[in-house]
Amino acid sequence: MTIFELHEQVIADYRDFVRSFLLIADKRAQEFVDHALEAELRLWPEFLLQLSPAYARGPTVAEMADKGLIDPVTAEVFCTPRGEPYRLYRHQEEAIELAQSGKSFVVTSGTGSGKTLCYFLPIIDSLVRRPATGDRVAALIIYPMNALVNSQYLALENLKQNYERRTGRPFPVTFARYTGDTAEEVRQKLRHHPPQIMLTNYVMAELLLVRPEDQRFLERVGGGLRFLVFDELHTYRGRQGADVAMLIRRLKERCAAKDLVHIGTSATMVGNRDATPAERRAAVAKFAQLLFGHPFDNSQVVEETLEPFTEGGIPSREELLAAMKAPLPKDLAGLRRNALARWAEFEFGLEPEEGGRLKRRMPQTLADAARHLSEVTGLNQRTCEQRLRDLLIHGGQLVREDSGRAFAFKLHQFIGQGRVLFATLEPASQREFSLEGQVQAGGGRIFVPIKFCRQCGQEYYHVLRTEDRFFPHPIGSEGYGEEDAGCPGYLMLPSEGQDWSEDLIPEEWYDASGRLSRTWRDRVPAPVWVFPDGRYSSRPQTGAIKTWWQAAPFSLCLGCGEYYTAKERDFAKLASLSSEGRSSATTILATSLLRHAAGGDGPRDKLLTFTDNRQDASLQAGHFNDFVHVSVIRCALYAALKETPHLTFDKVAHRVVECSGLRLRDIAKQPDLDEDSATAKQVWEAFTELTEYRLYEDLRRGWRVVQPNLENV
Repeated sequence: MTIFELHEQVIADYRDFVRSFLLIADKRAQEFVDHALEAELRLWPEFLLQLSPAYARGPTVAEMADKGLIDPVTAEVFCTPRGEPYRLYRHQEEAIELAQSGKSFVVTSGTGSGKTLCYFLPIIDSLVRRPATGDRVAALIIYPMNALVNSQYLALENLKQNYERRTGRPFPVTFARYTGDTAEEVRQKLRHHPPQIMLTNYVMAELLLVRPEDQRFLERVGGGLRFLVFDELHTYRGRQGADVAMLIRRLKERCAAKDLVHIGTSATMVGNRDATPAERRAAVAKFAQLLFGHPFDNSQVVEETLEPFTEGGIPSREELLAAMKAPLPKDLAGLRRNALARWAEFEFGLEPEEGGRLKRRMPQTLADAARHLSEVTGLNQRTCEQRLRDLLIHGGQLVREDSGRAFAFKLHQFIGQGRVLFATLEPASQREFSLEGQVQAGGGRIFVPIKFCRQCGQEYYHVLRTEDRFFPHPIGSEGYGEEDAGCPGYLMLPSEGQDWSEDLIPEEWYDASGRLSRTWRDRVPAPVWVFPDGRYSSRPQTGAIKTWWQAAPFSLCLGCGEYYTAKERDFAKLASLSSEGRSSATTILATSLLRHAAGGDGPRDKLLTFTDNRQDASLQAGHFNDFVHVSVIRCALYAALKETPHLTFDKVAHRVVECSGLRLRDIAKQPDLDEDSATAKQVWEAFTELTEYRLYEDLRRGWRVVQPNLENV
């Protein structure tokens, strides 16, 4: 399966998800929304493509050792498991040379460009040359999150294992991670024998200064701190950036060596695409100087140096036409010289900038690139697009000398939250719809946001009512109790020829004597006649349409008769085109990606997602787990019903458990439990009771507003 086929299947799944929870009864409104989703791609705009450019290559670590730039032992550390020396990129070479000369620096280069090596190599080389550190930390490397600490610790651990296996000698330096997850017994060992290199986060770095038992890590004994490294500099902004800057000053005051080297890394720090290289470096140097409290100039900012993978530069029109008609080269050398490959690399990956250097090109859609190619060659745009797809797929399969792909490209798909659907206050057959969010519709008319009953799709205008006029309700606010702005509520425009009447009030709203109970008396919808500009009257007026008004909270759907208590949030009763189930959307996209990608060649499929904070990560993890529980139990019930179409209450839970495919080790706290034991029998009984509870719980109308309950399924 190609990445383009995977993308199409994932978007198809997401399209089905959106349509499953958005029910619209009005035909014209449904057609407008369908057009916005399909033709205008409002929720999933066309994907963007970007080639990952090639980095200019520098010397190997062995060549640097031969020149005396690093110690031979350091060169032995940075080798592959087969003993082949690492080949550095140009920006890595520049960063290492700055560190070896005692200068502080900041590296700004793309993801996967080996920024870690820019500080690990000079740190290890310094400790190899001058191993005495007075039993204190000599290099403190600070990351914004523990996940990065763990990742880089494993990278060092791999270096250590490879070195010791190849040489038979102990690793020349000591290192450790020290975070809130570090066990107390490990902390005690580290306090007695501090590592030379410590990996931590900025919160723990603060505690190292104030906790008496940890203060011995950072002292000037043994020469003090030689290296202070901050990864992902772009994360330190605003108040957090100021806090970290003050932390750095306290760290330096306590333990900095006289020749302390300050190092920072970041994927990007300057958002202005039109900035010149000198302007970019100046901006980064200024930021680094503020953060580290140490002088920086442009020469201490290391940027990535890019070079073309292809050979021959931008091709002529004649070369392109010939390449478009010929088959793609099967070998790497042929692809390097191929005119279409050369054109695509500069279209998707590279562009020249001031000073003769190359920089990354901004991502663009495949359609735009195909249109450019069509303009150059005069060929049909659809033919150009298919040819570019074939090239990218083929280039992504050819392996380069450094084990990378000839054309490693990124596909960026943005999933929009969507916009609220607005409509004018006019008859259903002629009202105007909009997704642009404007309030004025022209001719004195106003646009009002629309919400839909989750049960039947009946639409309601969401409004604020004053003494003489309705106003559009502010988006994103429930608006209860805002008397100054108006009384929040809903207007229903009845279907033509099928008006609502008080005869349709639910029987449950009446008491034993046939009168409306006190609970529901003030919640009966009332007729109002509304003009297109929002004015209204309690009696029929020329130019006004009849609607039914009910104050918030929403109590009764006039389309299907579903009614609600005041305790339930309106979000659970009425759907909108926007702000719908972002956690559910993430879960659907993730499971779709993993399901469709499964079974392909290569390593086991994995998915990495990022959130703004731990709370969001916990929420999403909980949502994933709940989604899995619900899906498994529904699939098992479906399988049970296929085998036994009629299941009574005393058998359904047992049959669902039998059809779930779960084994004892999947459900037992002790996975190695003997399956024939009495305890195993108790485990199955407890799990069956739990399954029965979850089956019935799934029948109720709960908080899963974007998932139909089991009965509806």
